[in-house]
Amino acid sequence: MTDIRPASTLVLVRDGSEGIEVLLLQRTRNAVFLPGFHVFPGGALSGEDGDTPFTMAALRECFEEAGILLVRNSGEEADVHLQPETTHRSRIDAGTLSLSDYCTERGLEPATDSLIYLGRWITPPGPPRRFDTHFFLARVPAGQEAFPDGAETVDHVWITPEQALDEHLSGKRLFVPPTLSTLRRLCSYRQSDELLNAIAGEMPEEVPSEPWPAVRQGEAVQVLPGESGYDEVRFLDPQRKGASSVSIQVAEAVPLTDRVTRITAPNAGIMTGPGTNTYLVRDARGFMVVDPGPSDEGHLEQVLSATAGQVHHILLTHTHPDHSPGAALLRERTGATVVGLPAPELPEHHPEPAPDLVPEDGACLGDGPGRLRVLHTPGHASNHLAFLMESEGLLFAGDLLMQDSTVVISPPDGDMADYMASLTRLLAEPVSWLLPGHGQLMDDPNAVFDYLITHRHVRERKLIGALRALAPADEQTLLGRVYSDVDSRIHPVAARSLKAHLLKLEREGRVCRSGDGWILAD
Repeated sequence: MTDIRPASTLVLVRDGSEGIEVLLLQRTRNAVFLPGFHVFPGGALSGEDGDTPFTMAALRECFEEAGILLVRNSGEEADVHLQPETTHRSRIDAGTLSLSDYCTERGLEPATDSLIYLGRWITPPGPPRRFDTHFFLARVPAGQEAFPDGAETVDHVWITPEQALDEHLSGKRLFVPPTLSTLRRLCSYRQSDELLNAIAGEMPEEVPSEPWPAVRQGEAVQVLPGESGYDEVRFLDPQRKGASSVSIQVAEAVPLTDRVTRITAPNAGIMTGPGTNTYLVRDARGFMVVDPGPSDEGHLEQVLSATAGQVHHILLTHTHPDHSPGAALLRERTGATVVGLPAPELPEHHPEPAPDLVPEDGACLGDGPGRLRVLHTPGHASNHLAFLMESEGLLFAGDLLMQDSTVVISPPDGDMADYMASLTRLLAEPVSWLLPGHGQLMDDPNAVFDYLITHRHVRERKLIGALRALAPADEQTLLGRVYSDVDSRIHPVAARSLKAHLLKLEREGRVCRSGDGWILAD
């Protein structure tokens, strides 16, 4: 298990002509952790950081990486000490010179008390390094410059939060979810005074950090933040009684809220995870069933039993055979209206039953608090829909995403540009929790959407880099380079998403075909 190291990050802002600007540093592309990403200055705590280690580490890391040190001169207001040269900064980074000694020699006092606490984030499992990071905010004078160290950081930019978020969505710059979440908090402020006063009065944004009691295969366990199932057991068991299962319960009716129950079909597989989730949504009239799943009589009998047959609508997120065929038998037994978009005439779609109602984007289904709003979210499939219960912030997400994995985008029906646009759209929707078609309930939807958008941009950059090195190259050659981090047994599936990336880049005029291969466009 990767150790989680305590760390600090400093978000520096200044006043600019278009509003507040924030300092972002670009990490070297050779870095083990977040290569090429844009980040705030920050890093792990050191034994030399003294009695206020988190704030001192934030100042120290900013000085090492950007040459900017917040100090107090003779006890006056906070000031900025600059050091473009890296000699002393490198010694501080190496541990042969402490920041305290550096400041003492120059009559400087580190302005640790000028930092405003923003919140705390913990790197989820998976990356080669994990950090428990405290984020702080501070202001520097307008026009302030930075001096990247040339080792960890190779470039910098002062940019408005709004522009940074736009560049995230376009793929121009890469960011991790904590950076993006922080940028969103900084949006819409014209002056740094206004920002600092507002942030000082807000609650810090802190991700859950404590283990949670749960049950796994009948045994009591403690689930760690970021582990599979953690979000769901916290959601279902806020009192920490330890009675909720950390694993998906197949073929069981699992109440998620007073209005929503999940029954997972017994169709586990490489593409379906533990099985397809069928959701039963209770409203004033009875039940709506989201994704009845495969035509499995035992599964559908469970649905009928849990709803007492009082089903008035059957909602299809899309017509792949693990999601929609069960609608035929369920409609026959209940007389419910099947709602969805027609199946394309393609072998990966199941044409029956045809929908009785084809909803418009934005249409509402159901009555009262259980009402759902329809969102057209193409990408994984051209006829993909999601359904949002605004009263509880629950998004029935279908195959937009899945727990512990990413979904396949398979042309010609799957479209990478559409998929990215659907994720971007959802960032603006009032979503608090995700209910995927496969896997368990997921917390922090915007972090999930941000991760998925960035993940696809990283793949795209790897693809362009492979073409730059190998072109002309056929798709099999590109597959081995672009998906080198994926088990080769998954490569036949990954090849579909690779094709989707190529077609997106082709439409954008960035790549073109050359014989049996692909090259970068001029």
